[in-house]
Amino acid sequence: IVVDLTECADENMVLHIEGLLAARTKFHDETAIEEEEEKKGKPKYPEELPRDPVSKAMFRTSAQMARMIVSMSQKGADKIDDYGEKKKDSITESKDVKVGRASIKVAKATRNVSEKTHSVTTKISDKISDVVGGKVGRAAAVKEGDTKNKKKARRLLLASSIAYAEVASGASEGYEIMFKSAKAQSVAFVSLKCGEDAGELARHAAGAAANFGRAALTARRVVNVKAIAKSAGKQMVKETIKSSIKGK
Repeated sequence: IVVDLTECADENMVLHIEGLLAARTKFHDETAIEEEEEKKGKPKYPEELPRDPVSKAMFRTSAQMARMIVSMSQKGADKIDDYGEKKKDSITESKDVKVGRASIKVAKATRNVSEKTHSVTTKISDKISDVVGGKVGRAAAVKEGDTKNKKKARRLLLASSIAYAEVASGASEGYEIMFKSAKAQSVAFVSLKCGEDAGELARHAAGAAANFGRAALTARRVVNVKAIAKSAGKQMVKETIKSSIKGK
């Protein structure tokens, strides 16, 4: 038996109905249910995630996708390491390649620029994310007078934002795993094959590429879950106070 009391504004009526059902119904603790789900391998739900079945299913799917991305990235990194080790073992002759100090300085300068680019991109993205997150949070907060469909739409908006952030985090972690192996193996190979100067040049070039890649990923992540949750929470408190005042 399902009793939908979401549209009932009278708290005493809700308590009265729950009291009548309590005699013949076993109520389940939501916390206990979620602990049981964790034991079965299901992810721990964020505090700000709506607890309706659709929102929980969306988060479980996104969490699974994030885990798959990280897992595949780790497998890819392992293959890169295996390939790199084989390439290094195949080196039969090493030759020091003369690399001009000017070239190394340019590579180092490029890496410094990439680090600053990543830093600036992160700061700008954080500001944009806070603004976007605040707007999404206000839009996702259930308001007085919302219809049943509108409430569902707002919950789905919040759940989809959280799910997107989960996948984005997985992609970012996967990128770091893959690039770490690629950089280490490529620099090691060049150093063995062509000497320390060439290895240093490769290290700066790879570092610059990694930072530009991080900047690109950061620029695409404009959803701040904490900002959304904070904004939605504030809006819900306002609506509660508003309803209480009207009730008096």
